[in-house]
Amino acid sequence: MLAKEKAVAALAAIEACCGHCTYCSPDCPVAIARRAMRGLYDDLVAAEEQQERSEER
Repeated sequence: MLAKEKAVAALAAIEACCGHCTYCSPDCPVAIARRAMRGLYDDLVAAEEQQERSEER
């Protein structure tokens, strides 16, 4: 799925932006973006699995 591949690329870009601070704040824009993109990626994976299960029927 193309969207899933783009989400993986976006996660890699977010990781590249991260300064890997000794203390990561939940208010950090990079941490917020990381959580949001991981949530989107998880949703895409779940949708893909659900679609595969529905096609098997």
